[in-house]
Amino acid sequence: MSTVEKFKYDRRNVKAGIAHIGVGNFHRAHEEYYTDLLLEYPDQRNWGICGIALLPSDEKLVEALRGQRGEYTLTVCGRDGRDQAFLIGSLVELLWSVEDPGAVIAKLADPAIRIITMTITEGGYNLDKSTGEFILANEGVQHDLKHPAAPSTVFGFVAAGLRRRMESGGGPVTILSCDNLQHNGSTARRAFTAFFEAQDTALAGWVAANVTFPNSMVDRITPAVLPADRERLNAANGTDDAAPVYCEDFIQWVIEDKFAAG
Repeated sequence: MSTVEKFKYDRRNVKAGIAHIGVGNFHRAHEEYYTDLLLEYPDQRNWGICGIALLPSDEKLVEALRGQRGEYTLTVCGRDGRDQAFLIGSLVELLWSVEDPGAVIAKLADPAIRIITMTITEGGYNLDKSTGEFILANEGVQHDLKHPAAPSTVFGFVAAGLRRRMESGGGPVTILSCDNLQHNGSTARRAFTAFFEAQDTALAGWVAANVTFPNSMVDRITPAVLPADRERLNAANGTDDAAPVYCEDFIQWVIEDKFAAG
């Protein structure tokens, strides 16, 4: 018998207002959890999440989540030894750039998307550790600078999406880093701005006027899920989840109030 607490809203009424790049365990235990709570309020149903996976190695997770309509279980491990399990429904769309890069670009350009969040790890910002400068010589970056219509990196995809947004009048948008590093918004702004300036000065100018990069602080210990963990969690919850997540009961998200489009 399942012991999972189900979300209290009709997912058919939820629209994606957030596009998230990097649908890993931490994101699914943190931002998706917060958003799941928010969606219980009828006037907040335009803040569902469209997950975007960019790596070939994401295939297994994408297939697992799609097989469950984006739903999955989150087990919160209580410090008193009592665990709580939740069925999370805030992931209402899921795109994989390997199979449809055009869909990813179109989603980032969609006016309905007002926040682009990301968990791409500290190394994903492609900054030199000694100088803090963006590494333009990176092989993937060089490819995307030369082939803006066929991106392969997060920088290339975001640039292609924002360029189409600029050309179509899609309006301003916020890029919100959810990675656990100091001054993550400033770091994201430095990395993406360097790429935009190297690829398309007109786009860089539009971004300066229409895109914000709030700093934030995120916190929730979320371990990797091994096959034995999956079996343990499913047995405890009475489920057959192909993509479960578990985490500590502490959670925190502090965000600078610097949003461009709500």
